Amino acid sequence: MNKHSLEIPLYLNQKIVFDLLASINDGISQVTKIRTASKSNGEIEAGVDADLGNKNIFTLMAVKLKGKVGAERNNEQEQEKIHTPSSLFNNLKDRLFKDKMVKKVTNNLNGIQAGEFVEVTGVLKINPLISMMENMIQLMELATAINGDGTGKKAKQQNLEDKITINQMKAFTNGLKVDGMVDMICELDDFAGGKAVLPIYMDYFFNGNSVEVIDGKFKVLGKVAKVCDENSKIDLLRNTSLSLFKENILGKMLDVFNNELNQDINVGEIETIIKGPALLIIPIAIYL
Repeated sequence: MNKHSLEIPLYLNQKIVFDLLASINDGISQVTKIRTASKSNGEIEAGVDADLGNKNIFTLMAVKLKGKVGAERNNEQEQEKIHTPSSLFNNLKDRLFKDKMVKKVTNNLNGIQAGEFVEVTGVLKINPLISMMENMIQLMELATAINGDGTGKKAKQQNLEDKITINQMKAFTNGLKVDGMVDMICELDDFAGGKAVLPIYMDYFFNGNSVEVIDGKFKVLGKVAKVCDENSKIDLLRNTSLSLFKENILGKMLDVFNNELNQDINVGEIETIIKGPALLIIPIAIYL
C-alpha cells in the first residue's frame, strides 16, 4: 500500500468492504475478542466487539487476515491485527487499483459499462427536492418558535395551522426517503455537464449525516448500475411513491417552487430528473 495516498472515508458501506475483502482473500476470519494472559500477573482480558448489520460501527475491529500466535516463557499471547473501517477500506482500494479493476471517469463515459468499479471526483449535493423541503421545514419551525403561541384566538389558530403544515411537509419529505436512503448528485470534475447519481444511506456516514460532504469536492468509489447517454435520464423519484405521477404533473408542481417561491425565498433550482450523460453508481465510499 502507498502510505502517502491514504484516504479518509466520510461515507463507508462497511458490509460491502468486508464482502469484497473476503472474496479477494478467499475468506476472512473475524474475531471479537483479544486475550492476553500471564500466569505470573494473573489473567487480563480485553474484548473488542463489532457486528456488521444495517448500521456501520466506526470502531476498532479485530480482523484476522493472517493469524499469528506466540508463546514465551510463562506468557501466553494471541496476536491479531486490529483494523478500523478506514484501514480496511484503504486495503481494499489499494488491492482493486493494483489489480486494475477500477476505471477513473474524467471527460467522458466512453468505455464505462454497468457492473464496473469506477472512481469519480466532483462536488456533492443532496437530492435538491429533499434539500429544499428540509430547509423550508427548518425555516418554518424557526418562525413558529419566534412568534410563540400567541395570546389571541387568531394567533393561536395561526400557530396551530403552521404546526399542521410543518407536519405535512415532514411527512412529504419522509416519503422521499426510502428506508433511510436518499440520492446524492455528484457534478463530475473535468467533465462539463456530466453527473453521477449516488443512492446513499444516512447511517453509513461517519457522524450519521451528510453535512460534511455537501458542496465539497470528494472522490467516490463504487460500482456502476446504469450508464446514461445524452438521450437517457435518471429519475430521482424512481424509488418513491411520487414516481406514480406523470412527468408533466410533477413539472407543474416544480414550477411553483422554481418560479413563484424563488421570488421571495432563494430555494435554488429544483429538479427531479438527471439527464445524461450521467452514471448511476452504488457507492462503496465517499472520501478525500
